[in-house]
Amino acid sequence: GSLLDLIMLDTRGLRDRQANDPAAFVDPKRTMLGAAQEAWLFDELRSSQRVGTAWRFLGQQVLFARVTPPGWPVLSSDLWDGYQAARDRVLDFLANESVRDVAVLSGDLHSSWALDIPRDPWRQYQPATGQGSMAVELLAPAISSPPLFATPSMRERAPLLRTFLPHLKFLDGDNRGYVLIDLTPKQIQADWYHVPTVLERTDAEARAASFVCEKGSSRLVPA
Repeated sequence: GSLLDLIMLDTRGLRDRQANDPAAFVDPKRTMLGAAQEAWLFDELRSSQRVGTAWRFLGQQVLFARVTPPGWPVLSSDLWDGYQAARDRVLDFLANESVRDVAVLSGDLHSSWALDIPRDPWRQYQPATGQGSMAVELLAPAISSPPLFATPSMRERAPLLRTFLPHLKFLDGDNRGYVLIDLTPKQIQADWYHVPTVLERTDAEARAASFVCEKGSSRLVPA
């Protein structure tokens, strides 16, 4: 099989409107992708696994992994946390069809994130071994927009997220930059680079983090 199937999704234009009612977040009738695109995604994943493609990348707009700890209000209904039944259908499919070696590529939050994707990070996941993780997520920062932690109130959330999200491997919301992904048949390596300023022309940058996902592992470890 080939090295990579890149499956690009629209998680903006076809979904149900964002909701503020907690009951709506788990409503199985609500959709992030729309019925047709969801079925197409499952067909693409099934076909990719069947022909032996090494990796499956899902390119899409918003954070996929669970980031709302049990008992907390949903942090943002714009994320897949606001469409939990739709996310469960994707995870159910990965499990039922034994689809592995999946990486979700996300953006939108103007920050750098690296996460394992277990179904339940608090009850069905071992952070030390990655047991329970079904895929990984790599979220790219913005290069021109203000960073996520541009306000003190947002910055104060970072320690809480790092404490209460056992599947969160890396989070930086203070810097602009990009993520570079190197792919081989045996591993993904993701390197986050941050820039010191966008107010003047400069080629200065610094590598902020590096993580590897080895084929078959569905987990991120520091490179």
